[in-house]
Amino acid sequence: MSSRAGGIGRRELLVAAGAGVLRSIPSSARARGSPASSQIPGRLPTPPTPDLANLYEMMDWISRENQPRLSFLASRWRSLKEWKELTRPIFREYLRYNPKPEPLSTEVISRERRDGFLLEAVNIPATSAYHIPAWVLIPDNLKRPVPGIIAIHDHGGAYIWGHEKIISHPDEHPALTEYRNSSYGRPYAELLARKGYVVLVIDGFYFGQRRLRPEDIDVATAPSDMREALQKLSGIRMNTREWISAVNRLCWHYESLTAKTIFAAGATWPGILVWDDMRSVDYLCNRPEVNAQRIGCLGLSIGGLRTAYLIAADPRIKVACVAGWMTEFGTQLRNYLRSHTWMVYIPGLYASLDLADAAAMTAPGALLVQQCDRDNLYPPEGMKGAVEKLNKIYAKAGIPERFRGLFYDVGHSFPPNMQEDALAWIQKWI
Repeated sequence: MSSRAGGIGRRELLVAAGAGVLRSIPSSARARGSPASSQIPGRLPTPPTPDLANLYEMMDWISRENQPRLSFLASRWRSLKEWKELTRPIFREYLRYNPKPEPLSTEVISRERRDGFLLEAVNIPATSAYHIPAWVLIPDNLKRPVPGIIAIHDHGGAYIWGHEKIISHPDEHPALTEYRNSSYGRPYAELLARKGYVVLVIDGFYFGQRRLRPEDIDVATAPSDMREALQKLSGIRMNTREWISAVNRLCWHYESLTAKTIFAAGATWPGILVWDDMRSVDYLCNRPEVNAQRIGCLGLSIGGLRTAYLIAADPRIKVACVAGWMTEFGTQLRNYLRSHTWMVYIPGLYASLDLADAAAMTAPGALLVQQCDRDNLYPPEGMKGAVEKLNKIYAKAGIPERFRGLFYDVGHSFPPNMQEDALAWIQKWI
């Protein structure tokens, strides 16, 4: 999931999504493996030199010394239940964020009748410091509680939007429509609601209503390397393409300072994201329209990573789809960390769990991983290795049918073909 925030023209909108977003996908997506990057049209060649040049060897050595000791594939583990009982609390501890929650409430900000569903804007009480803006899509003509879905938006360098990336708005900015079309092809949260699921979408921390507001920063006392951009922003008319692009760029530049501040305050960025997502599950499970025993989750890019982390932390998720964010952490070190946001890092986690190990804690819950062959954010060997590890974990647990890994001939995206596969997977297992 790229943290780059370019302009808002079509070329810039495709930075995170890849140039082949809306090309047709072969009907038979490959279930395992991917060819070398040089064999995949649209993939960038591997740089001849590691990004950290002479320092890479040391970093590679550290990662090899830190092979995940808590993987379920280790010989010490025989019982999936025992492994999860020991490992999940350790994962939660790595997140370094577990505040006291506020009591849940039923505050509704607005209601809007849409084709096939009711859209409610709500506030989810989180902590004494903040609430979580959320949108609930409730299918028409419900006669009994139905399954609920947590749908998570992507990053894409577009901080100015959150839920809007996967829920349409009648008067939305053309730049938003273009962004959604390039990454998704359609507002897929609405598709889920029309299929009969109650869907919850929140603005993730640092996005939409919860974004950093660089327009409120005092230029005179801002970090010196930000002042020129902040000064230019003050002279741009709000809500123009130029203004949207400028805000996104500044939010991108401020990510590192935000991450340092979170770490210094004693938390982690993924910790905040996961806790808020778990709070979303709390809220969804308390809706009278929802069957709390049948909860699913899915997302693209940072939404895929948040899905992977959520299912590691929360046993209530029965079925999940991770799109565009599943790799082996170690394979990222040489040339791929350059493309990723500060939002993904859990310090020290790799010594205990790789990403596939963490996501596997959802077992016996069903997990679908959807990989994009032309995705330049991950090395092919890392994507393939993560899928192979998950295959082995589910096989060792005696439930191989509950995991599936698919590869698609697209760039970093979640187009309708992939959405249909994800929906079929959810319908099968929820």
